[in-house]
Amino acid sequence: MQAWTPWMPIPLPHDFKRSIAGPEEAGVYQVRDRRTGELILFGISGTVKKRLKSLMPAPYGSGTRKNGGKRAYVLAHYADLDYRTLATPTRADAADVERQLKDDRNHRFNT
Repeated sequence: MQAWTPWMPIPLPHDFKRSIAGPEEAGVYQVRDRRTGELILFGISGTVKKRLKSLMPAPYGSGTRKNGGKRAYVLAHYADLDYRTLATPTRADAADVERQLKDDRNHRFNT
């Protein structure tokens, strides 16, 4: 398994769809508040880059899942948020990492 990427700023809303970086493969993402260090949310996907794009509401992102509270939070606080990703060999490996993050219970939103 690869290492986490360095923390990167969440792109501006109008640049979000084309500027978000992440693996085109299975993995995990994590978002934090850069000012406080508070961990905000995390998640997994078979295609992390695509899943990250769902963190913003339309028209900025592609969010359609029932997580409107998370998308509204990201939109309202994007200037203070950083994200990082972790590519994994399989979605099952990503799920293992997600379980560990969930067990820590230290994120504002529990995916």
